[in-house]
Amino acid sequence: MDEQIKQLDTRLSSVERDLAVLTAQAEHVQLHYATKEVVAELRTEIVASELRLSKQIASLEEKILDLENRHMRWTVGAIVAVAGIVLAIVRTFP
Repeated sequence: MDEQIKQLDTRLSSVERDLAVLTAQAEHVQLHYATKEVVAELRTEIVASELRLSKQIASLEEKILDLENRHMRWTVGAIVAVAGIVLAIVRTFP
C-alpha cells in the first residue's frame, strides 16, 4: 500500500508541475489578448479617423467643384473669344 501511495504521489507531483507550467504559459499568452477597454479605445480612434476623413473628403469635393467651375468659365470664355475672332475675320473679308 505504501508503494502505491508513493507512485500516486509521484504522479500527482508531476501533474502539479505540468499544471504550474501550463498556468504560467496561459498567463503569458493572456497578456497579449485584447481587453474590452482596448477594443473600445480602438473603436473611438476609428470613429475619430472616419470623421477626419469625411471632413477631408468634403473639403476635396469643394475644391474639385471650384476647379470644375473655373475650368467651365475659361472654356466658355475661350469659345466666346474664338467666336469673336472668327466673326471679325468673316466681316473683314467679305
